[in-house]
Amino acid sequence: MNPFKVLFIGLGGAGQRHLRILHDLLPEETEFSCYRRTGKTPFLRPDFTVDETKSVVDNFKLKIFENIGLAFANKPDLTIISTPTSCHYEPMMMALNVGSSIIVEKPWSADLTGFLEFRDGILKKNLRFLISFQRRYHPLIAKANHLIKYGKIGKPMFASFTVLSDVRSWHGYEDWRSLYAVRPELGGGVLLTEIHEVDLIYWFFGMPIAVSCSGGNRSAEKLDVEDTIQMILLYDTFSVQLTLCFMHKNKMRNFHVAGTDGDIYWNEENNELIFKSFSGYNEEFRDPSFLTESMFISQAKEFISNWTIKQTLESLNSASVTLAIVTAAKRSMKNGFIEYIDKAYLLE
Repeated sequence: MNPFKVLFIGLGGAGQRHLRILHDLLPEETEFSCYRRTGKTPFLRPDFTVDETKSVVDNFKLKIFENIGLAFANKPDLTIISTPTSCHYEPMMMALNVGSSIIVEKPWSADLTGFLEFRDGILKKNLRFLISFQRRYHPLIAKANHLIKYGKIGKPMFASFTVLSDVRSWHGYEDWRSLYAVRPELGGGVLLTEIHEVDLIYWFFGMPIAVSCSGGNRSAEKLDVEDTIQMILLYDTFSVQLTLCFMHKNKMRNFHVAGTDGDIYWNEENNELIFKSFSGYNEEFRDPSFLTESMFISQAKEFISNWTIKQTLESLNSASVTLAIVTAAKRSMKNGFIEYIDKAYLLE
């Protein structure tokens, strides 16, 4: 795939990262354009610090559209959508209608309204679709998935995933209270914002049967979204615990999978994966110099060169299953009951 026209809807931090990577990977004659509703995010370096000497538009020679309808009338071959969560659906459908392949930031939308129409349209028109769950392109996380899928730790007995971060320190260039993550009307809340781990659990173990979830605004800051949750995802013979919090100053990201024949541990701090077999065979993998950017680069390279219909199907399933899990978790958090997950959106 060598798209001639690439359209960006939204150029905040995530959008600029996609732009920077695709600008480096695609041919020089590629036309890059954008539609920005506010245009308030300045030029960002790869580490998300501000470079006041540069302009996003000038640096990447972007064609600007003041109207989203005109942007799609230009018939882009590829559309990258990096707006707040609740603003994903409309441009995705507009892209679909003009026959554009799509990369959308996670999650697919704030809920699954309209998903079946979107999915059927993508498949009917044979378009490429990718939801940016880039952690699947982390070499050590992919290694853990391989070990699980090939039975290296036997049958799973239990697993735990933890993500702690502090949303107040995410973007030094803007007031954290304006971030979509803490605004319910923009699709905020820690469940949708940190949905990456929900996707990893689905990738590792498949779709759970049901979930039990508790959480809410547990921090000292008064928010209208949940900033902390604990969820149990139930499978036939095991369960997975997921803890998410984006109002905690002790940053942490890790998981542990326990099986009948061994254990797998991974932590982000040292980028360390440990595989321990009860047979006495152990392996340790470390790459402390690993850069987050490399996951996005690997994902983009795969999409523009080797993407298949099978991968589009997998991405559609990831988009729908993760939202189905989050939807059930929100119901459980509200009513205190175990909630079954809707399988109607899953393509077998």
